Amino acid sequence: MAINIMIHHYTDVKSCFAAPIGAFIMKKIILFFMVIFVAIGFSQEITNTAAPDFVLRDLEGKNYKLSENLNQGPILINFWATWCLPCREEMKELKDVYEKFEDEGLQILAISIDDPKSLARVKSFIKSRNYPFKVLLDTNSEVMQLFQAKNPPYTVLLNSEGIIFYTHSGYRKGDEKIVEEKIEILVQATDGNEKEENEDEKE
Repeated sequence: MAINIMIHHYTDVKSCFAAPIGAFIMKKIILFFMVIFVAIGFSQEITNTAAPDFVLRDLEGKNYKLSENLNQGPILINFWATWCLPCREEMKELKDVYEKFEDEGLQILAISIDDPKSLARVKSFIKSRNYPFKVLLDTNSEVMQLFQAKNPPYTVLLNSEGIIFYTHSGYRKGDEKIVEEKIEILVQATDGNEKEENEDEKE
């Protein structure tokens, strides 16, 4: 009799612990899928929309306006900072990407979100590495917020008309290959459109 009581007591205790543990695991699973769905929804929301126009100064103090530099080829916008280690790694790869697609009209806008006090550090960083693309200064992160970016590095790829084609947050080795593939798609689409226009003119 005593043994049966102990067994029932153990079963009740086990059930008491199992219920909270099961609920905890279920909450974790639900939270995981919510994060996934939010990320997917965010990506779908910003892509295939016109990029917000902006004006920023470059390292020489000259203004660069996005809308005045469209229709030349794809535009790759990369938000970065000198204190961001993944940004530094990605910048090395972006140099190769730029050199590969420069003749196709690719523009790379490396937009630094360093604060005004770090301006000298930004200039030194770019000059010492001889990066060939345009560097812009977003010292208050206002433009980065326009693109709904939270932290650097953050990449936005536009087609030649300024439509957002691809976005990516963070950097891991190999991400540049995906960027290259996306740029190649835009380049091929542009070439195809130009061929159609030439054929229409001949007719």
